[in-house]
Amino acid sequence: MKNKFYSPLILLTIIIISFPSICFSELKTVDGEYCDVYLGDMNNKKEFEDFRTTIRTKSIDNGLGNHGQFTDECISYVIGNYLEKVVVVSHTEKGRKICDKVKITLDQEVINKYFNQHLCSGFFVPPKQGWNYDIDDILTKKTEKINIGLVIETKIPDLEVSKREILENEEENQFFGMIERNKDKYKLVDRRHLNTVLEEQKLSMTGLTDSDTVKLGKLLNIDIIVLRLIYDNSKVTKVLKVDTGEVLLFKTYETYKETKQEGWVLYGETSDGEWYYDNSSMVKVSPNITRIWSNVIYSKGWKEKNKEWIQNIQKLIPQSDYNKLHDRTTLYEIDCLKNTYQNTMYVDYNDEGKSLFVFTDSLVDHKINQILPDTMLEKLRRKVCE
Repeated sequence: MKNKFYSPLILLTIIIISFPSICFSELKTVDGEYCDVYLGDMNNKKEFEDFRTTIRTKSIDNGLGNHGQFTDECISYVIGNYLEKVVVVSHTEKGRKICDKVKITLDQEVINKYFNQHLCSGFFVPPKQGWNYDIDDILTKKTEKINIGLVIETKIPDLEVSKREILENEEENQFFGMIERNKDKYKLVDRRHLNTVLEEQKLSMTGLTDSDTVKLGKLLNIDIIVLRLIYDNSKVTKVLKVDTGEVLLFKTYETYKETKQEGWVLYGETSDGEWYYDNSSMVKVSPNITRIWSNVIYSKGWKEKNKEWIQNIQKLIPQSDYNKLHDRTTLYEIDCLKNTYQNTMYVDYNDEGKSLFVFTDSLVDHKINQILPDTMLEKLRRKVCE
């Protein structure tokens, strides 16, 4: 009888020691809120209701306070399985703008344990930054693709034509990157059509007013026009909704002289793809070593050449659709004095901009390698070190 009594007692003690959050962790309450503007068809009730659901989810995500540190899969699982209670404090709809504020009751210790487990912590994703990501964030996906156009205007006096073209092509490439990542969301109106209509309407790309821009958009049946203005020490992004003339985004980005522009900067093209670096991620970890994110958007040729490798990765990680591999972001540490580099993390993305898998810790070869001449890493080293 004595042994029968002690056995469950010992078992209970083991459970308490192994899972202390079951008995001793405390619940806490946090607030979250999120607002967004609906750009779809107001008569499409299902799409509009889906948008409301998205606002609610993002308000909860805001309350969790992860801000891009984990993938949507991790956040969604926490929202669906680990929250004790979600109370809607306020829900407002003013025209197309919808806002939710929620109060969340949760067990922070349990949630932290989930986020820190191998599968979730291995899915750490560097937040994407830059003006094109800001545009994508404010534009809600519709049933039909969003017809979108880009107008670039350089306002740097006495700038050589060749340098002007380089600057504008760089901006256009970054914008194309957003379109490429979201093929099912956007339909791009070719800049040549914009220029043709400008000539027909006797308008100049220089000094376009908002009313000129809206008029241009209506003539081309565009939903959204993006104005990208390049100044000497800053760049401005303005996003206009053509049918109403409403300014959805107006943001100024401080820039640096020479090659150090804000956001993702194109630094080379090869048969394997287009290569970018994120200027805003550049951090000195020691006097000689700089850490920076680099990104390659793979070409069709590279994908064809590496078809077998992609298939093998797909077999190893069946839950991630590697057949849609689009680009890879790599965190490098570059030693400017010794001319060496070290990989510390890879993140693979699909063509929708969602992470497929993150290679970190034991999955990454942390070997220090020499930077070879006439390679993309040698170009990146020059950007970082000179």
